[in-house]
Amino acid sequence: NYRGITSLCSGSKLLEIIVSDVILFNCRSYVAPEQHVFMPKRSVNTNLLEFTSFCIDNIAEGRQVDAIYTDLKAAFDRIDHDIALQKFSKLGFSPMLCRWLESYLKGRIIQVKIGASVSLEFTNGSGVPQGS
Repeated sequence: NYRGITSLCSGSKLLEIIVSDVILFNCRSYVAPEQHVFMPKRSVNTNLLEFTSFCIDNIAEGRQVDAIYTDLKAAFDRIDHDIALQKFSKLGFSPMLCRWLESYLKGRIIQVKIGASVSLEFTNGSGVPQGS
């Protein structure tokens, strides 16, 4: 299970950080407070600490605690670009930001390198570029 890594110059990385902040700001009202991964100042560790505290409190009061954890680590590897862009539009992102995101996601030329072997170039209709 290999995926392409994007190598970008510093200016492009800075632009991605700025756009990422704009996206998070636009999505803040849609994200549950319980969301930890991919959120500023939150992580899997903060989620586990919060959940452990929740369990301890409820077990101490004699309540049953059930949980289902899912692993969505590959979710961004598989998201269809057109579906993601439709979601951004429905969330109220500006047309300019939607066009920028479309140009960011679509038409990238990708190669996969494993050891000394390199794949042919191809474009990908799904997944978020990694490594940038």
